[in-house]
Amino acid sequence: FYIVNLQEQNIICSFVPRKELFFKMSPKSKKRNKPYIPQKHTNLVTLSKKIENTEEKHVHNINALSKSLNNHIAILSNFVSHDIKNSVQSIDSIISSNSLEELTETDIDNLKLNLKMIRDTIDNLSKLAPYGKEESFEFREIVNAIELLNRENFRDIHFVKELPKEVVIFNLSFQTVLQMINNVVINAVKALENTEDITEKKIKFSVSKQNNVFTLKIYDNAHSIPFSNPKKIFDYGVSSTGGSGIGLYHVQWLCHSYQGNIQVQTLAPENEYTKCFIITLPL
Repeated sequence: FYIVNLQEQNIICSFVPRKELFFKMSPKSKKRNKPYIPQKHTNLVTLSKKIENTEEKHVHNINALSKSLNNHIAILSNFVSHDIKNSVQSIDSIISSNSLEELTETDIDNLKLNLKMIRDTIDNLSKLAPYGKEESFEFREIVNAIELLNRENFRDIHFVKELPKEVVIFNLSFQTVLQMINNVVINAVKALENTEDITEKKIKFSVSKQNNVFTLKIYDNAHSIPFSNPKKIFDYGVSSTGGSGIGLYHVQWLCHSYQGNIQVQTLAPENEYTKCFIITLPL
């Protein structure tokens, strides 16, 4: 096999059999002898596998999109019905228990607040990201949904997550657990909005699992609960944030319906946080 000799390029070529073809570089070149590697011909088996892998990938993506759409519809219907129902119940209790002459300024303010909550709920429909509903799900899915639902609020709040490395699987209604936890988060957000002189507003999730019992501690550094008995905050119509007083009452009802529990603890002033809501649920 003949190759033209190019001395000006410092290349010395040899006559060698085709199978042993190589290029010898001159001493001035730093490159070592390199064997010639022929181009590979198309491998039909490899090509077929690539096509199968591509098809599987597209099927997986389509299934994921379909699941995401179903989850989106589920979460929209759940949160709209829950939040609007709470506001309507609050409005109904004020109107049913008072005549026009008996309405006070506080009653009117509560009516305005609940109307605002209904408007905000409708407005938030466009802001809810697809997420979901499964008969079994991981707790990290709840955390992701919480962050999506509160992404506007979390711009001004540092959301701290202490999650276990192991996967925590629930066999409960995704929507109910999400609603339960998100109501506590909403309460913390409102409390932080009403608290001044905070250098950094914070909400923290601390999760643990023991003997098939899930425990979530939700901390915040807003103002302390203004009741001598902190458990009063779970009573119907009672609120420390100026809300309807239904949200935490409903959280307690949901916890008990799943044989779980919710408690609240006030923390000492030297602590980083002022209070902690403790939710326990069976897995």
